Amino acid sequence: MSAPHLSVAIIDMYDGEPNVGMDCIHLLLTNWSKDRNIIIQSQIFKLRDHCEIPDDHFDAYISTGGPGSPLASESEKWDHLYTNWLDKMLALQKSVFLICHSFQIACRHLKLGKISLRKSRQLGILQVHPIAYNPLFEGLEDPFYALESRLYQITEPNDELINNMGASITALEKIRPQVPLERAIMGIQFNEHMAGVQFHPEGEYHILLDYFKSEKIKNIIIEEFGVEKWDRMIDHLNDPAKIKATFNAILPNFLDKALRAKS
Repeated sequence: MSAPHLSVAIIDMYDGEPNVGMDCIHLLLTNWSKDRNIIIQSQIFKLRDHCEIPDDHFDAYISTGGPGSPLASESEKWDHLYTNWLDKMLALQKSVFLICHSFQIACRHLKLGKISLRKSRQLGILQVHPIAYNPLFEGLEDPFYALESRLYQITEPNDELINNMGASITALEKIRPQVPLERAIMGIQFNEHMAGVQFHPEGEYHILLDYFKSEKIKNIIIEEFGVEKWDRMIDHLNDPAKIKATFNAILPNFLDKALRAKS
């Protein structure tokens, strides 16, 4: 008897730019496949630079983060392709996971909250607070830690619209009692099978350590944020109770759920 398999479409939102996020996703899929003895058939779709979008025949879909503004692309061809695809996936109840930039575009398109530029770039291994039980967070503490790398945020949720579509907010950003600002939305369950987050659950600590320790990236971070920020990021990456737990939980839980939905 052949091993069960799962077909996964990866929507690459990096606009032709190399990014460690893709390396992390490939490693995560490889690990999950070995751990569960499941054959994964994956295909990459380069959306922003080649206008490629998957059809509805895949078992699961992962849509990545990416650079730039989630607001400025609204009139572009690839953005229209993507938002039409999102509507179709919602209607078909397909298993979809949206990461960071993809999540922002979905929230903009569905008018679930206010998309705005942050006062400063958020970067680091930071706390995320679940606000309701969600099986994708199974195995994580409250709060858990995840990589954040974003210029934009989602605030002022449209609670009526969220409730009417059967969605729910699943997580908020870290608590900052000294900052008199609304906490950003960090996760939404759009329906039973589609979810998204405003952080990077695919972040794998070995890959990220190599990335942030590289001379180029280290110098960029120190110049923008200071050496204490870089030191704190490296300390958090070296703590297995932090980002490693997130890597081993959220997307593997999503793939487990997609596999169950297929059978």
